[in-house]
This record gives sequence, structure tokens and C-alpha cells, in this order.
Amino acid sequence: MKSSIFALLAASAQLISASPMDTSTAVKSRRDSGCWNVASPRCCLPNVCVCRGDSGIYQLNRDKLAQGGDACDPPWGYIGEGRSSFPGYCCREAPDGTLVEIATGEIVE
Repeated sequence: MKSSIFALLAASAQLISASPMDTSTAVKSRRDSGCWNVASPRCCLPNVCVCRGDSGIYQLNRDKLAQGGDACDPPWGYIGEGRSSFPGYCCREAPDGTLVEIATGEIVE
């Protein structure tokens, strides 16, 4: 009984002595959308946004871009699942995972 009370007191002391979370880091991570700008001209894919943990593609945020900011933080409208959902996308994925131009059959690097 005495040992369980001692363990409880020790655990409480650790919680009380813990340093507070760095709020500047937390605010930064909330603002970071986790999205970035990609383009694949050989696959007829203009600048779009892709996001970490998501297979969707999104429109660039033109307002942020005009203000000199990151056009993918946050992105605008949802386009579709994966690059091939973009209208006019002109590549296909080969069985080995490489991208191939549909018109020429050339491998896209």
C-alpha cells in the first residue's frame, strides 16, 4: 500500500515539473498545411498542390500566390485522386512503376 502511494506521488511530481509546450512550434505546425507545389510538364500536369498523407491533388491558392506566399499553404479546390485524375494528364504508369508518355511511349524521368 505504501509503495503504491509513493509511486502515485512520484508520478504526480513528474507531471507538475514537466515544462510547458513551446507554443511557437505548435502555431507553426498548425499553419503548415503539409502541401507543396509540383508540376510534370512531360505528363501535361501544370503546377498543382499535393499533400502529405493524401493522394489527392489540389488547385494552387492564387490569392496566396499573388501576395507572394506559398500557393499550397493552404491549397484551393480539390481536383481529384492522384495525378492521373487531372484532365489532360498524358502519362501512364508502367507495371514497374515508371511513368511513360502516352503519345511517345518514352519513359519520363
